[in-house]
Amino acid sequence: MLQLPTLGLAAPYSASGTDAVAGAATKEFNAVIAVYLIVWGFAIFTLWIFTLKINAVFSLKLLLATIATFVLSGSYWKLSIGDYAQAQKLQKAGGALLFVVSCLAWYLLFAMMAAEMRLVIKLPVGDLSRFWPNTDIEMGEAEKRA
Repeated sequence: MLQLPTLGLAAPYSASGTDAVAGAATKEFNAVIAVYLIVWGFAIFTLWIFTLKINAVFSLKLLLATIATFVLSGSYWKLSIGDYAQAQKLQKAGGALLFVVSCLAWYLLFAMMAAEMRLVIKLPVGDLSRFWPNTDIEMGEAEKRA
């Protein structure tokens, strides 16, 4: 998304201020993308913490997405310093992690749709709620306490 030429995000980083291709090759632009991915990595990490009470597939999906975001951020840092060989390796690793994330997402979607449609297929997702104390409060009890 950030690399789309139509958005013109890289153009201001070029010497002429209008060449998106030259701007995307600058160390400054790649460093900005790296920082952007770090911010998203922490946001996804926060979401991962909240999934620890749901199920293992969803939790693993967000954990791997967090790791992939940081790996891709490292790739852009390597691009910004000119280490293209290491950047390529990190991009491949990040892409592989995101492929696994997409496979987990499809599995979870299929499991949820099968459960919602009451199909006989019961795919395991690894319920994690049993490891946490029950915090459900009945609405009647909550109103009495207030």
